[in-house]
Amino acid sequence: MQAFYFVMLCVISFFALVFPNGFFCLADDTNRETGSLCDKADKNPVNEDTFQTNLKTLLDSLASNVVDSHGFYQTIVGKKPNRLYGTILCRGDISANNCFNCVLNSTRVSSNDCPKSRDVTIWFRWCFLRYSNESFFGDMQGTATAITNETDIDDPSLVSQGLSFMSGVAAAASEKSFMFHTEVLNFNQSEKRYGMTQCTRDISRKDCRRCLDAQLVNFETFIGNKRRWEVHGLNCFMWYDDYQFYSNVSTLLSASWRLSSCRSLVSGITVVVSAALLIVF
Repeated sequence: MQAFYFVMLCVISFFALVFPNGFFCLADDTNRETGSLCDKADKNPVNEDTFQTNLKTLLDSLASNVVDSHGFYQTIVGKKPNRLYGTILCRGDISANNCFNCVLNSTRVSSNDCPKSRDVTIWFRWCFLRYSNESFFGDMQGTATAITNETDIDDPSLVSQGLSFMSGVAAAASEKSFMFHTEVLNFNQSEKRYGMTQCTRDISRKDCRRCLDAQLVNFETFIGNKRRWEVHGLNCFMWYDDYQFYSNVSTLLSASWRLSSCRSLVSGITVVVSAALLIVF
């Protein structure tokens, strides 16, 4: 029995060292689609075959490059009038594998739900996809959607503190290199609130702050008295909850932020277990 425990300890240690951002081969099932925008109007008609070819190339490029670009990637495909602009952003606290899987999910949703649309936005909890036949890179835009539960009312004495807290989280994100920030608000020993903010990295720090502040103002009536809510925009995003829904640290800055495969995982387990058995026996 002691030998068994020793082997298991070796396996766990291997996981912790080699896969510090998580070592599961499948994406966590807490990810979900939170909204979408599909512009059905085609103001500048293009050749459909060329559009579909460019769209496939664009989506493949976004999925292939987002991890190497630490969770944010933009690209342009094709020539006018068939040119497409695309961007993808992963939430700053998720692993490389979860980022990649979320991107695949978002591109699949866009292809299924908006097959002929020229301006598409897909929001998931863990990632954000947008593409258009008109350039939007670097332009701060105010379109956003808020998600909450109408019956999830917070303690009135905590509401104003929560909004002020999120304003501070917004300010901090705009100063970070990846424009991503998490923070904890301690009301007392038993009451805590958790906040997270993030901006797309093609806008300026000033526009990041303006974007987040505008969300707080525009949705204050809708989210102000709730204990949990999310706001998803085209350039900035906010999350507020009464439990820690995010990882403890940003994984974007980690040198080990990379995809891990099930094959390498199994090989690693085999090596570690074999070595442990040799030591024991």
